[in-house]
Amino acid sequence: MSLSRYVRLSLLCLMVLLAGAAAAQTPFALRSVGQPLDSEDARMVARGGWGLAESDTLNPGFKNVASLYDLRHAVVKFTGYGESADNTDITGSRKTTRTLTPDIRVAAPVIKGKLALTAGFELYRSHQFKTQVDQVWYAWDDTVTGEERFQREGTFFSVPLGAAWQIRPGLVVSGTIGLANGTIRESVQTLFMDPATGTGVPLYQSNGRVQEDKFSGTAYTVGLLLSPFDRLQLAGTYTPAFDLDVDRKVEMGGVGSRFRETWQMTMPARYEAGLQLGLSDRWQLGADGQMQAYSEFVGPAEWDDVMVDEYSVNFGLERLMAFERKGGTGNLPLRLGVGYRRWAYQLGGSDVIEKTISGGTGFPFGQRMGSLDLALSYSMIGSLAENGMESKIWRMTVSVTGLEKWW
Repeated sequence: MSLSRYVRLSLLCLMVLLAGAAAAQTPFALRSVGQPLDSEDARMVARGGWGLAESDTLNPGFKNVASLYDLRHAVVKFTGYGESADNTDITGSRKTTRTLTPDIRVAAPVIKGKLALTAGFELYRSHQFKTQVDQVWYAWDDTVTGEERFQREGTFFSVPLGAAWQIRPGLVVSGTIGLANGTIRESVQTLFMDPATGTGVPLYQSNGRVQEDKFSGTAYTVGLLLSPFDRLQLAGTYTPAFDLDVDRKVEMGGVGSRFRETWQMTMPARYEAGLQLGLSDRWQLGADGQMQAYSEFVGPAEWDDVMVDEYSVNFGLERLMAFERKGGTGNLPLRLGVGYRRWAYQLGGSDVIEKTISGGTGFPFGQRMGSLDLALSYSMIGSLAENGMESKIWRMTVSVTGLEKWW
């Protein structure tokens, strides 16, 4: 086939690229929504994800800023995890691995037992997908083989700044400003193979399309922590709906073109509630629930038919760390939990469901000045029969908590 016909075929491929990369989407990386991340620390992950009503001053949690009111030390907490996923769809299976650092937090008491301030960095959703699909094109009397390559990467994150204040014993309120940002980059390339040699070596890249979306906005969250009875704590948070400004830049190769546009998305309100109940001096159980009405999400019109309300429930049991000497591993904490989540969008007309089981432990630092916590979890996401694909993920989460005397 002559080069001129390659050029004409390139123009046809360019029209496909201009139509967007929707055909290459996966249910676990929908553009600008993405896969929800576990940003809880390893202690919470091991317990199934609950922790809104936690108020441990030696191992503080940040899921609800109100729980920090009684800090006795300045605290730094670092969380990261690595995961291995087996992914299956109608075309086959593949194995993927990755590491993330979803949460870094600092906090310090200002008025002892009354007021604490906090700041940090928190990942909400991730976009990481790469695929290569063989293609056949028919141009006039010729048949051309090649491949389409698609890649998406990026994260949506927040920088939370907050304060917790104890109004009176048993009643704590909090407020947080979250500076929401993120960048998602997508690239699509079409390559033709050499029909003469049949070697499968790319002969000509017709054109490429690179799209970059930058997000920015501000979210506000209020929190509440109640202690109505001994060993019982109740908690809740509320984040009103907020707007995200989107700055999109698109560049085309082959047939040179570039353009820029701005638009806006509205993220739905989020509601969270939780409880913690002490069963004995060392044993406690807890539960959290979360709901975010993505059916009210305002964004690209082509998503309207697939968006649904996202919700999750988490349950867990924990044996607390003992600081007096016990035999064997009797001093160490023991944590077990389960979680269930419906994602914010459907695939194949069915909900995408995530089910997780988890467990873990922790190791204290000297003089009770922090700890190293570990969690191992196994998640099953989606259904091959109902969604057309599924993922099974093993994840190891590690958190390091450091305390420093403040007074």
